[in-house]
Amino acid sequence: MTSIAQQLRAAGVTRVLGRQDSGYTQATAGFDTAVTITPDLVVVADTAADVASAVSAAADHDERLTVIGSGHGRLADVAGGIAVAMPRLGSVEVDPGAGLARIGAGATWEPVLAATAPHGLAPLCGSAPGVGVAGYLLGGGLGPLARTYGFSADRVRSIDIVTPAGGPLTVTDDSHPDLFWALRGGKSGFGVVTAVTVGLLPLTTVYGGGVYFDGADALEVLATFAQWSPALPESSTASIALLRLPAVDTLPEPIRGRVVVHLRFTSIDTSTDAEHQLGTIRGAATPLLDTIGPLPYTKIGTVHGDPTGPMPVANGSKTLAVLDEDTVRALLAVVGPNTEAPLSSVEIRTLGGAVTQPAAAPNAVGGRSCAHLLNVYAAANPALGDADRLAAVRSALGSVAPWHAPTQLINFVGRGNHHDDVIGSWTRAQNDRLDAIRRTCDPAGLIPFGSHGN
Repeated sequence: MTSIAQQLRAAGVTRVLGRQDSGYTQATAGFDTAVTITPDLVVVADTAADVASAVSAAADHDERLTVIGSGHGRLADVAGGIAVAMPRLGSVEVDPGAGLARIGAGATWEPVLAATAPHGLAPLCGSAPGVGVAGYLLGGGLGPLARTYGFSADRVRSIDIVTPAGGPLTVTDDSHPDLFWALRGGKSGFGVVTAVTVGLLPLTTVYGGGVYFDGADALEVLATFAQWSPALPESSTASIALLRLPAVDTLPEPIRGRVVVHLRFTSIDTSTDAEHQLGTIRGAATPLLDTIGPLPYTKIGTVHGDPTGPMPVANGSKTLAVLDEDTVRALLAVVGPNTEAPLSSVEIRTLGGAVTQPAAAPNAVGGRSCAHLLNVYAAANPALGDADRLAAVRSALGSVAPWHAPTQLINFVGRGNHHDDVIGSWTRAQNDRLDAIRRTCDPAGLIPFGSHGN
């Protein structure tokens, strides 16, 4: 790797790290500590030119190239080759007149929220603002306002990318339209994204938060949710999760150390209309805690309250064609509060609404027709190994096999999924088109498809 490092430094790249160098461990660290990333060299990119140099070096030496973002969503370990660490490419430029933000590929959604809010604007981000912008958008992006505004990738206006075959490109619907289609939902294997430009929403406040019920009421609450959530207007989005919460002081006392059912709700409706919508689900059982109310959009991450610190992730997902009481009973038989399932979160997101509508400029997002998404996590447990936690995730997903939908959502495919679920995130026609575009952009397959990472 010495000759590659010399080539990179000669091209003006200042941060080229080998395994023995200071900063290597920090550059290769990510959110998911269950996945190890040990490339031979890491380019800590300060500019898009650094990325282009890394891609050129990988092509010249026929080395695999891995992109390191925030560390969410990686499906496999990485050993050897060259990596590009993106966090220093985290600039955010807002054009309030045009309602656009240009975002460096190393940014998470948190600085984007902070930069857009003073202008009365907001990005269509996900439930966890600590996730990387680029990886989230490449996989489609499904957030707390999905039923209202659809997939976040539908709002992408342009993408700057370096491909092994074409070098640096600015990709739009008018320039490189096939690649523009693929990058919005096709996830990986095309090149290294350096920046994205997204359309913003004129939004400062939503009506949202959570309602927590005792785990003992799971059957009644989930069965009610199955009927109630699909009937919501498109202005409201809801999900629900069975959570096994730790006994830590950072959690409110009513839910601390308990098994609870957590309704997540976000609406752009008035408080009167939103409260009217909530009547049925609130009446399913007696709440332990209710946090729903007016919420600054900058606090959108508090609706789901996803973990923010690094952790060993064991997760998987399946889309569902149907959610009814039979589905709920089958799921609770395996993961319910009376079982020993080592699962920290078993979440069901209700889709529909704007999720089903194609983007104005068609894109590669799969799974638009799915009715619901089952998303399962097993928290770290010193008594269980990684294989045991993944087995528990797979058991939960398998419990509802009769209700599985045929197409998955790639951003939610985890290590607990079967590898076929990666390809299964698109139709056969979509996969054929995506594969052809990957071969055009990266004919030598230097940037692997299927390992992912945000």
